[in-house]
Amino acid sequence: MGFAKEAWESWSRQRIQRTGLVRVHTPWQLYWGEAYGLELKKWLLKPVFDELERTGKVGDLIVDVGSGAQPVTRFLDTKPNRKRILVDVAAESGGREDEARIRLDAEKIGEMGMLSFRKALVRACRFVGIAPGVGNAGADTMVFADLLNYVDFRKVLSGFASYLKPGGRFVIVNLPMRGNQALFSDKGLKDNRLLYEWLESERFEIEQKSFPCRARNATEEAEELIVLIARKGA
Repeated sequence: MGFAKEAWESWSRQRIQRTGLVRVHTPWQLYWGEAYGLELKKWLLKPVFDELERTGKVGDLIVDVGSGAQPVTRFLDTKPNRKRILVDVAAESGGREDEARIRLDAEKIGEMGMLSFRKALVRACRFVGIAPGVGNAGADTMVFADLLNYVDFRKVLSGFASYLKPGGRFVIVNLPMRGNQALFSDKGLKDNRLLYEWLESERFEIEQKSFPCRARNATEEAEELIVLIARKGA
C-alpha cells in the first residue's frame, strides 16, 4: 500500500539534510526525543489513509485515540459531512469546526461510574448529534497511533470497539516495547502476536499489516513497527 522501508530511509535522509541531525535508528526515537515525528507518521499513514479513501472505507465519523497535539487524522481528507473526535488525556479545547477535542484517559472508556467518562461521552454525542449510549456513537474508523504500549491495550481496544460500527475499522500503528518505558503499562502491547489474538477473539478481520522498518528478507513480526488495518465483524 505504498509504505516501505525505503520510505523511512528517504525520510531520514531528508531530515538529516535539512537539520544536520545524526541519523536516528528507530522511529520511536523521534517520538520521544526533540521531535514529535509527525513527518514520519505521515510517511507511515498517509498512503494507508489514501487507499482507504480511494476505496470508500474511511466513512464520516473518525475517532483518533491518543491524538496528542498534532492529530494524525488530519492527514485524512476534509469532507462536508466528516467529523473527527480527538481523544487524549491532555486534550485542550479549541481546534477546527469539524473536530471535537475530548479529554479522557483512554483506559476509562466505557466506565460509566467515572465522571470523566460520562462527561466525555456527553460531549462526543452532542458533537455528533445523538443521544448518549453504549454503541450509539457508531464511528466508521478509529486510529490508534503510538498508544498501545502505554495502556492496557485489550481494555482500550475493547472499550472503543463498543463505539465502532459493524464493518468499521481500526487503524493501528505501534512499535512494541519502544518508547518511554517509564510510562509503559504492565498490560501494554509487548508482542504484535498478542494483538492478532485479541482481534481474532473479538471477530475483527485483519485486512492489512505491514512492517515498514523490518530488514529485507526478515520474517519476524513480534516486536516490529506495525501498521495494521482491521475490520470489525457484523
